[in-house]
Amino acid sequence: MEESRRSRIVDLISTKYCDFQPALICKYLLRDEGIDVSEEFIRRIVKAQDPVTRNVLLEEAHPLRRRRNRFGELIQIDGSPHHWFGNMKEACCLLAFIDDASGKITAAGFFPTETAAGYLRLIKEHVLRYGIPLAFYSDRHSIFASVNAEDNEGDGTQFQRVCGLLGIESILALTPQAKGRVERLNQTLQGRWPKEFKLRGVGDITTANNHIEEFINEFNEEFAVEPLNKEDAHVPLPKGIGPEDIRRICSPWETRILSKQLTCSYKNLILQIQAGSKQTLRGKEVKIVEYDSGELEVIYGEKLLPFKATTRDQLKTYEPYKETSKTIDYRLDEIGRRELDRRAVWIAKRLAKAKKALELKEEILQAAEEVSKET
Repeated sequence: MEESRRSRIVDLISTKYCDFQPALICKYLLRDEGIDVSEEFIRRIVKAQDPVTRNVLLEEAHPLRRRRNRFGELIQIDGSPHHWFGNMKEACCLLAFIDDASGKITAAGFFPTETAAGYLRLIKEHVLRYGIPLAFYSDRHSIFASVNAEDNEGDGTQFQRVCGLLGIESILALTPQAKGRVERLNQTLQGRWPKEFKLRGVGDITTANNHIEEFINEFNEEFAVEPLNKEDAHVPLPKGIGPEDIRRICSPWETRILSKQLTCSYKNLILQIQAGSKQTLRGKEVKIVEYDSGELEVIYGEKLLPFKATTRDQLKTYEPYKETSKTIDYRLDEIGRRELDRRAVWIAKRLAKAKKALELKEEILQAAEEVSKET
């Protein structure tokens, strides 16, 4: 190799591609610099340049357990908090789904923190693209399983509810090492994506999510393998279940109880049900579905209920009456007059009732006298 070409490569490794792994250096040398060299050649340069970091960049992969046979049998999921956009930016969390059989990333996204809403969004993306997987494999975070066993009854967590409705088995790992494939994915992406983001000018969550399909496809082309069994284990969506149904299932749900007036509160809203019998619905449990757009739905059983939403600041308010020294005497006089009027009405009613009773008594006495004369 020409000395000038080698010197340029060494300079690029020392500056632009500093701390890049050998495979990643080869990728960008070819794509952006037009230099085609072997990974082993880069390894030798890195090894000669920095023996200290050599153990980090060139360490051998830890052996993983045998893969599952079919695509969609087991999807490992996890969150990876990291300074994805450089140490000067706030850390955020990458949520990623990786197929155990192929090592293929099936869904991923950046979020401020690891939340159930983020996982639900990725479940929706995975299911709409590939179908329903047989099982998810996760850690024991409270997102995936309630801390108290009693809380796991019924719907459980949002994640458990979605898995239950879609028929997906949720498997909880006993240790982080047990879900090694997704842990290894996190390590790989933490070592590659921040560097690639810097080169491509990706510096925030929104930009990263707008281009994440591009990064996922590049990763899958480089690292994904063919499953041992070509059969796809994903279950197609049942007949009659469409994207809107999956969108509904994979949105957060909250439980509320309807009042006697068929109302319930949700955040700063009062929801008034507009249809149905009060006798049938009052006191019943309903589900409030909230979409990313802020749109709401109310579900009772398997039915959507029409409703009217009113914010609390739209409710009628009444100005309290305030007495002053100028009005208190008048108010007391009014109260006294009303009381006298009330008593007068009551006395009049009692007199009328007594008069009627006397008249009835007089009629009875006259009738008795007439009967006596006839006998």
